[in-house]
Amino acid sequence: MSAIRFSLAILAAASVLPAGAAAAQRQAYIVQLVAPPPTSMAADAAQRQAQREAGRRAVLSLVPDATVQYQYTAVLNGFAALLTPDEVTRLRASPLVARVAPGTEDQFNDGGTHTTAAPRPQR
Repeated sequence: MSAIRFSLAILAAASVLPAGAAAAQRQAYIVQLVAPPPTSMAADAAQRQAQREAGRRAVLSLVPDATVQYQYTAVLNGFAALLTPDEVTRLRASPLVARVAPGTEDQFNDGGTHTTAAPRPQR
């Protein structure tokens, strides 16, 4: 299915939702977790990765119905998920979460797409 047909199908489905369902629609967000407390220099990479994974599991337990699209492990500790406004509020209140930002989709010349954390400034 082409991207245009898929987009039209999503728009058509959204237009027939009841008014109450529109308020609970899920939007793409990128959730960045706070850095785990520093460990001793003797801690190996496996221990640090286990700490980060435990933090992600703890935060994801706050939003058990969220659809996780991707988990970030290299550049930042976090995940991308489809969240409701209530879930966003719950995550932002957590001391384990550093940032919750709306996800946007950027188009590239090769026809691919890439999700980023914040919209790019208009020029």
